Amino acid sequence: MQLRRALEAHLTALGYTLTTTRPGTPVPEIARLNPLRSSVVYAETVLRSDLDRPACHERLLFFSQRRTRRRSSIPFFVGVAEADHDALETLLQKLDIHGFGRGSQVQIVPLAIEPPARAKPAKRSRSR
Repeated sequence: MQLRRALEAHLTALGYTLTTTRPGTPVPEIARLNPLRSSVVYAETVLRSDLDRPACHERLLFFSQRRTRRRSSIPFFVGVAEADHDALETLLQKLDIHGFGRGSQVQIVPLAIEPPARAKPAKRSRSR
């Protein structure tokens, strides 16, 4: 959930503020619309455990190749934990997905996630 919230915040900072739904299968995890340019972006979060799953590979390939009706590319953001950034780059190269740098159709967004805070034990009152 932290990765998804961080990726949504990144897209909002880029100006993609409106949520949208597009017909078709599969449905992207996050689809946003820039109200000024009327351009759509897709985004997915990838966990370390997803890197080995064929379903994740198929989704990455599908959304990296999506086009608009006018055949222009649709930007695709992939949110990943900073520790898994290199593994995702290797996977994209293995899947033959090119151009995953800044300014290209597929952009990797390394996100810093904090470990979940441990719950403090409840204080016990002393009763005499």
